[in-house]
Amino acid sequence: MPRAPAPRPSAFVPGASCASLAVLALATLTGCTSAKTEATPSPSPAAELMPPAPPAAAPPAASAAAAAAPAEAPAPASAPVPAKPRIWSKGRFAWIHPQPGASHAWIGYLALGSSAPLKGSSVEAARIPGYAGCDAWYAVEPRGYVCAGATATVDEKDPAIVILRRDAADVSSPWPYQYGESIGAPRYDHIPTRAEQREAEWDLVKHEANVEKARAAAGDTAAIAAIDKSLVGVDLAPSGEGPPELLPFGPLVRENRKFVQLGSTIAFVRAFESGGRTFVLTADQAIIPKDRIKPYPRSTFHGISLGDDVKLPLAFFRQKPRPKWKRGEDGKLAKTDETFPRLGWVGLTGARVEQDGKAFVETKESGIYVLAEDAQIVEAVTEAPWLADKDPNKSKWVDVRVLNGTLVAYEGLRPVYATMISPGRGGVPYPGIEPLKTASTPVGLFRVDGKFRTATMVSSSDENFVHSEVNWVLNFSGPHALHGAYWHDAWGEPKSGGCVNLAPIDAKWVFDWTDPDVPEGWHGMRAVREFGQSTIVRIRR
Repeated sequence: MPRAPAPRPSAFVPGASCASLAVLALATLTGCTSAKTEATPSPSPAAELMPPAPPAAAPPAASAAAAAAPAEAPAPASAPVPAKPRIWSKGRFAWIHPQPGASHAWIGYLALGSSAPLKGSSVEAARIPGYAGCDAWYAVEPRGYVCAGATATVDEKDPAIVILRRDAADVSSPWPYQYGESIGAPRYDHIPTRAEQREAEWDLVKHEANVEKARAAAGDTAAIAAIDKSLVGVDLAPSGEGPPELLPFGPLVRENRKFVQLGSTIAFVRAFESGGRTFVLTADQAIIPKDRIKPYPRSTFHGISLGDDVKLPLAFFRQKPRPKWKRGEDGKLAKTDETFPRLGWVGLTGARVEQDGKAFVETKESGIYVLAEDAQIVEAVTEAPWLADKDPNKSKWVDVRVLNGTLVAYEGLRPVYATMISPGRGGVPYPGIEPLKTASTPVGLFRVDGKFRTATMVSSSDENFVHSEVNWVLNFSGPHALHGAYWHDAWGEPKSGGCVNLAPIDAKWVFDWTDPDVPEGWHGMRAVREFGQSTIVRIRR
């Protein structure tokens, strides 16, 4: 894939698990998963997630008084506030520069179908005459300039914008797209004919015969595995939808890939029927047979908001259910038949007991203990000297423990969120060895360097291996980042190539909470000084 123009910010590397991937979200990044996320430059210069709370009800006394009072004449309706004019992206990357000129380093970007509000009350007020291949530059909120031309337009009725807005990332969700794993998927730039499918898919006849047999065995995993193991978990149900309106997009929209390597991931927006086969439309407007994709189950795991009701210390449980222990009649702790569920948690009192050379911690369940080695114990930090020159009550930072597989978000010394993460498979770095080489997560104090709502990661060792549109990326050190991992559910366990994997729900919470905020409509940004203080990322053993 083409590389982003210089200058390039540091970026991270997620992938099969961040260890060998590099995130190139607008830049060439290497690392974290043996993959690199890259953005294609334009040829022109250039928590829990809770629904909104309902309005608070008036106090009873006020409600009664209002009911007794005579009705007042309705206030005159205010004139509708005109929508602020916007500039829309019609390329995978519409770069935002600090000044109206592509010679300046980018500070952010818009993605396919996304838009940013223009400065001023009108399109003309925001317009600056273009030059050097740019039709015009437009000032956007809260700062920066976008070149209108090949990758952006102020015309929201542009046919390309109509289609791309329809299929844009859902940035209100932990999963901006639907995701699946390739089982050898071709990528078409239009709805393929039977002849084109036979040419691109060498095993088409055998594959479709196996698909029909697997459909007949729906629900019988063993029978499907006997037909074709690669079809286990594939959604073979028809979509019931006809083909959507499509346009012949070029390389500014669609990545130049004809095939998705086995094990790579795919981000898509919709499924449809054509010629007796079900296809999906990918995030970059390519077309892939749905029977060549194994959808990922969505992890329901998420961390815990901390406050008056839930405080540290607490314990998480990874890998498998863990037994509860209780004192017997002899006063000794004994294992019971009850367990704490895998990926569950429990509050702790802080009390510890030693018995037969093993440590136990007391939980807030009456009379219940847990073997310390069975739990990922999270305790509050009592000092943070790196905040000495900052407002300790407002400064945000995250505390990641690699070997414990946990993360706690702090505001000053007040913990506000705790969860499990998946660090690098190699644990912490070995002295004198580059962390990427051992799939280790670097330790130290860092800062959030960049934020990307999604970023595609391409393997640094095999450019055909791709993790598409990885969600909620926070770059913190070179190719390393905190980011969502939609492809696994092994929280607390070492899984990545060196990055810090977060469950999608947690990833969105952390992304939204950390500083600086990504401006409205922007898809990604560099954390430059003008955006204010960045959240500190502390990684320790």
